[in-house]
Amino acid sequence: MASEKSMVSASANEFTLDIYKAVTESSKNDNLFMAPTSILVVMAMVQVGARNVTKDQMIAALKLKFKNEKELLEEFELFSKALNQGSGDITLQSANKLYPDKGKDILQEYISVVSKHFGTEIEALEFSSSPEPSRMSINKWVEEFTNHKIKDLLPNGSINTLTRLVIVNAIYFKGNWATQFKPESTKKDNFLLIDGKTTSVDMMNAEMKKVRYGESSEHACKVLHLPYMGEELAMIVVLPKDTDGLLKLEQSLDSPTLNTIINDVFSPTVVVSLPKFKLESSFALSNTLSALGMVDVFSEAKADLSGMGKELYVSQVFHKAFVDVNEEGTEAAAATAAVIRTRSLPARPREFKANHPFLFLIWNYKLNAPLFIGRYMHPPSAPSQTHEEL
Repeated sequence: MASEKSMVSASANEFTLDIYKAVTESSKNDNLFMAPTSILVVMAMVQVGARNVTKDQMIAALKLKFKNEKELLEEFELFSKALNQGSGDITLQSANKLYPDKGKDILQEYISVVSKHFGTEIEALEFSSSPEPSRMSINKWVEEFTNHKIKDLLPNGSINTLTRLVIVNAIYFKGNWATQFKPESTKKDNFLLIDGKTTSVDMMNAEMKKVRYGESSEHACKVLHLPYMGEELAMIVVLPKDTDGLLKLEQSLDSPTLNTIINDVFSPTVVVSLPKFKLESSFALSNTLSALGMVDVFSEAKADLSGMGKELYVSQVFHKAFVDVNEEGTEAAAATAAVIRTRSLPARPREFKANHPFLFLIWNYKLNAPLFIGRYMHPPSAPSQTHEEL
């Protein structure tokens, strides 16, 4: 069982903020939802097959501070198992799957190591002769695993006859609040946008006793833990004091700061107002991950994935995530695929009214790490918010 001292948890905390900040740099005013843990697991599997400079760059960018490869593999084995530990109260499941091209030379040693330590299923596909049916087969598995929340992870054209391997992680979570919001208490309310304008949202309302709540004068924000049944996971909402304070807060966040804000809490009665919402985000992440330092793995000329096979590079990393926050609780899902080609304290209740842009995380207390991270900037005008690299 992964513990609070899990080294993968420490990597996940740092990597989550790095990739979140990199993505929000290019989408200042957009809603966003993603599962950096899913991306971390997929790219950790890629780095198992990386060598030399390519491997060094990936280890640094993914914050994989392990003494050696053996320790890394053992820690990820524990972490992968922990991501499947739901309970009678919540559903939490994660799966890794490796799709090598049938008959092509992905090294069996690589497949065996990843299968053992990441709990990876193996299914060979005919990329060379049937790229489109292969793409549809992968997308079907992801959709079914995520309760039909993540559809079309791999877009048209992402798989071709040069594809040699696709590495996929899918994660699914569903949990009811420990204290649910009553549907009859949900009312239309004003939501203040970052540009000073006002719009209307469906605002859930409830008075909650003994919930974890904190205020940070240093970072000008409030924090609220909304636990799910079983209290092993919670949605943590970080609400800036100022309507336009989220961008400044995001810039100042690092892993120690976030942990301080999250843990500096007490348990008063809190009057909670939180928007009811659904978000879906899609990403093509090769440019973002390159900007974090893992440049060579995406370069047809420079990539060294010789621990995986000959003449390989990562052509793209696709990620998609979905969240539904309502009176009963939260449903969230995400999937990541790396496509690898050959070359070519007071008595009065506190008020926590999330009526302007805020940051939120779905936090696993056992792992002491976030499974998902997002920002709510405005009511979504459409079912999905898309962040595709062109």
